[in-house]
Amino acid sequence: MPAFERRFKKRLIDLNMKQKEVADHFGWTSQYVRQLVSGMTLGPAAEENLKKVKEFVGMK
Repeated sequence: MPAFERRFKKRLIDLNMKQKEVADHFGWTSQYVRQLVSGMTLGPAAEENLKKVKEFVGMK
């Protein structure tokens, strides 16, 4: 598991939030959020969406 993915999951635990809640906020599937966080989805759109996810959960 990539280091960022571990930090993301810990952050969700700290916020008492589920990955599905993040996905629902943006209108995405939880699978897409998992792919973003794990680095499986690449490209400019994925980078921008990952940035949005980081901002939403308060990560740098």
